[in-house]
Amino acid sequence: MQNRLTRAELVALVDQTRRDQHISVRAAARLSGVPASTMQGWLQGRHFPTPALRPKFLALVDHLGLSAVLHGGLWQGEL
Repeated sequence: MQNRLTRAELVALVDQTRRDQHISVRAAARLSGVPASTMQGWLQGRHFPTPALRPKFLALVDHLGLSAVLHGGLWQGEL
């Protein structure tokens, strides 16, 4: 079985990749179409995207080139 990232690991990876690509929190928020405060909450792991906002989070993940690290369990509450 393939190793899977936990939510906390995914958030850390997204945040580090964002930083490595020199994308600010506000720029990440603009890319996703969410308020900067929402993006900050996601990146700090305070909350995970709701079902309605998951496509916006996935837009950021895709922009960062991280789509391949996702698995369905992250979105189905398996963790």
